Amino acid sequence: MKGLRSSALCFAAFLGVTGVVAQSITPVPRPAAPAAAAHTPVTTPVEVTRKGRPGSDIFLGVYLTLDRECKVGSTPRVEFAGDPRSGKLRTRPHPINLRDVPGAPRRTCIGTSPNGQAVIFRPDRRFRGEEKLEFRVVYPNGDVRAVTATITVE
Repeated sequence: MKGLRSSALCFAAFLGVTGVVAQSITPVPRPAAPAAAAHTPVTTPVEVTRKGRPGSDIFLGVYLTLDRECKVGSTPRVEFAGDPRSGKLRTRPHPINLRDVPGAPRRTCIGTSPNGQAVIFRPDRRFRGEEKLEFRVVYPNGDVRAVTATITVE
């Protein structure tokens, strides 16, 4: 109540000094926060070379979104350019030990093993030779990792 009385008194004193005044109060807008710089998606080409045996899974990579506090974001989307001619290509959740990830903050990530999106190729049992595969990993911010994998099956 004390706050109401003092503001009423100020208003009354204001009227008494200047006579009858009609005043509209317009709130002053706060300065807008600087707009975040628009993120321009970046495409990074990556070449992967692996060796494996017929009929056995060949691990091509694991992908995830991670912030500086080791919080896992949305899972990146994996897009295959086409079906391989000599086997099957698939994805599955796969735990990652962040201690082994370059660039992961050491203090906050030690002991954290989030699931990433693994890309796995399984060649046919009778296939021997070289297989070239292409796929894209699309991150939630629009960045793309364009992967070309060369796999030698012996």
